[in-house]
Amino acid sequence: KPLVKAFAGFGASELLEKVVAPVCEELSLPIALKLGAWRGMSPDLDPCCGGDGVASADLASLQALCAKFPKVKFLVTVLSRGNQHELTVVVQKTRNLHLYGCWWYCNNPSIIEELTKMRTEMLGTAYTAQHSDCRVLEQLLYKWDHSRQIIGEALVPYYLRLLRRGWRLTRDELKRDVQLLLGGSYEAFMAR
Repeated sequence: KPLVKAFAGFGASELLEKVVAPVCEELSLPIALKLGAWRGMSPDLDPCCGGDGVASADLASLQALCAKFPKVKFLVTVLSRGNQHELTVVVQKTRNLHLYGCWWYCNNPSIIEELTKMRTEMLGTAYTAQHSDCRVLEQLLYKWDHSRQIIGEALVPYYLRLLRRGWRLTRDELKRDVQLLLGGSYEAFMAR
């Protein structure tokens, strides 16, 4: 209760900028953000977030937050398919920002494939292709199973292009890239 009273006048963005980010900067902690949920879009579909929908995220504000706190590492995913390209460009230009996963309404095979291709074209392996935000173990099992297959199929054309251009792809290079996309780039981001 005291925390609620202390921050009663703050909105989420203001709380993030004036409280959370400065504390994370002081303690060298990262901040993970999931942007673009429209909470309570259809309240009659609740309980359990059944009434939540998709909204566009303000990515200029995200970039400004990253610029204001350059020592804080930000991890971000967005819910709106329409925000994905802009976010990928912002990540490409913002050193303390790491892109991860296909969240909620973007966790559909066609969208995972599209986003994996776009992100790979723009970021190489400097992003995390998928993550787990599951609430129950059964979600983790299906999500990783179908995501790995889709991500693999989305990457095949890039490796075929390299081979056609004379690159001699080794098993170690392929293994390295897969490890980067499934967690290694996150670990490298956090280590710098």
